[in-house]
Amino acid sequence: MTHLTIADIAARLGISTAAVSYALNGRPGVSAATRQRVLDLVEEMEWKPDSTARSLRSRRSMAVGIALSRDPEEIAYEPSYSYIQAGIEQALAARGYSLMISRPGRRQGAELDVYRTWAAQRRVDGVILFDLLADDPRLSVLPELGLPFVEVTSDDAGDGVPKVLVDDAADAATLVNHLADQGYRSIVHLSGPVELTHERLRIDGVTRSASARGLRTIHSVCRYTMDDGTRGFLDAVGQVADRPVGILASSDLLALGAVRAAHLMGLSIPDGVGVVSWDDSLPCRISDPPLTSLERRPIDMGRKAAELLLDRLDGQARGLVRLPPSGIMVRASSRRLTSA
Repeated sequence: MTHLTIADIAARLGISTAAVSYALNGRPGVSAATRQRVLDLVEEMEWKPDSTARSLRSRRSMAVGIALSRDPEEIAYEPSYSYIQAGIEQALAARGYSLMISRPGRRQGAELDVYRTWAAQRRVDGVILFDLLADDPRLSVLPELGLPFVEVTSDDAGDGVPKVLVDDAADAATLVNHLADQGYRSIVHLSGPVELTHERLRIDGVTRSASARGLRTIHSVCRYTMDDGTRGFLDAVGQVADRPVGILASSDLLALGAVRAAHLMGLSIPDGVGVVSWDDSLPCRISDPPLTSLERRPIDMGRKAAELLLDRLDGQARGLVRLPPSGIMVRASSRRLTSA
């Protein structure tokens, strides 16, 4: 690989170093033709930027952070995190950044301690927030630390914080309507922890959509594990008078736990029990039976969150990126009526 600097590229093309920098970082201020000339030369010379030199010049760490305050076993076995992380890293790499991840667990204040350490040591230039809470302390601590951030959330609070907005209300309607169309007469919703904003919004969305279709709903609050999916199913299904019952799970692991519980009880899937999941990962596709699930495009979600944060770091104001409602992949776990 040829050792080149931005100055070398500028000299070869007869343009300024600023123009080269704008082209390489996808920033405005350079024409499309000039940008393409820079990219063509970079590809021809197999050039890669020196991230250390860039960091020294810009006084940036050239890293973005995410901290996940969940139990380690949940993170290890929950596939959706891997997909989102892949999208984040794809977007960061395209602009010369890397990703720093911390898994501080559920100890109160542990995630805030991570941010304080990162800020004091200048380890990251900004962070992406997941799993927003009501009265979330991160929203006041991060500005005090001088750490820019963006949110991935389903709560359009209108607070001016840049965010990638997920339409959980529309997704709830998609799942409930599918179960209703397939002839299920009641809904058991296996939700995640209700302190999470998106879970409270999902509960509200499922309740409203089920009511509109004349279906009774029972909510069972769970942790995001297979064991809790099994427990939540067993706790709730005995309360259901109207059969067949549709199980709507807030994660793949909860859905797999529900399938296990149905097998233990000798309940037929999909005739007696239908199971659908809010996420779609490889376990959904290889489960027995394969699980109906939303097509939420988590890689795209992660990519958009990273791009939104990098734009904020570059001074480009974009307040809200709305993700389109998810599609649905209908599989054998809920396909009772072939004509529906």
